[in-house]
Amino acid sequence: MNKEKTINLFDNDSDTELYRHKLTLERIKNELIAFGLTSNQSKVFIYLGKYGSKTAAEIAKALQLPRTETYHLVNSLQNLGLVTAELVHPTKYSAMEMKQAIETLVKQEQQRVNSLAGKENSLSELWKQVPFFVVETDESKSEKMQLLHGMGPINNKIKEMTESSMESFKIYGSIPDVLRFYHSDVFDWVEESPSNLQMVISPISKTPDFFSEFDQKKVRAVLSDSDKKCFIINDAKEVLIFMRNATHATRQTFAWRSDSETLVDMMTP
Repeated sequence: MNKEKTINLFDNDSDTELYRHKLTLERIKNELIAFGLTSNQSKVFIYLGKYGSKTAAEIAKALQLPRTETYHLVNSLQNLGLVTAELVHPTKYSAMEMKQAIETLVKQEQQRVNSLAGKENSLSELWKQVPFFVVETDESKSEKMQLLHGMGPINNKIKEMTESSMESFKIYGSIPDVLRFYHSDVFDWVEESPSNLQMVISPISKTPDFFSEFDQKKVRAVLSDSDKKCFIINDAKEVLIFMRNATHATRQTFAWRSDSETLVDMMTP
């Protein structure tokens, strides 16, 4: 009697039919992780979405997961509203359609953010009730640096910079960098400030269509072989330097923010 071969969607040999979908499955898994799921939650959701309703035992066998962990995973996915359970014995689990699942995750995140935003005033008032015990020294006025990881925190910092900008807001980067700023509403933030926007693009071979929205006197093209640099200078008082710009192969983005006068002078084009 032949045993049924265990299929692991995420660990396929190159000679199997599923191998050609391996990269796509990994990409989908990583996108779901970005929406807040764990790696194993993503695997279970994808498996149910592509193989239909399954029992916890079938899921555990197919994905090579411990049985007890599998029960925890399907229950957590049920709590998130991404998986439903059929009233049969043994219980079978089914995944929601992907579009509906993403909409559910987005709504939950929006609700979480709205809940946190509602606590802003009350938390600030509680904070004020506790006195400060810091003694001001010259050391407290020293130059500072801050590491930012991910486009969310980086965009929040850029918005803070535009809100404090009074004179000049200089952007130096490649076309992909400028496109990323454009789609993140950075230029709208600058326009709402009294500051004067200046851009230095390097290299530039073809002018993107959206450039027509800008005063061409504010845009300067530099003929350069390097497209790895990207940084922002605000009022010659602070600089934000991308350690990995939009042309970098990895999706992870890092940036340094500093109010060092020496560093700002060095980075000023």
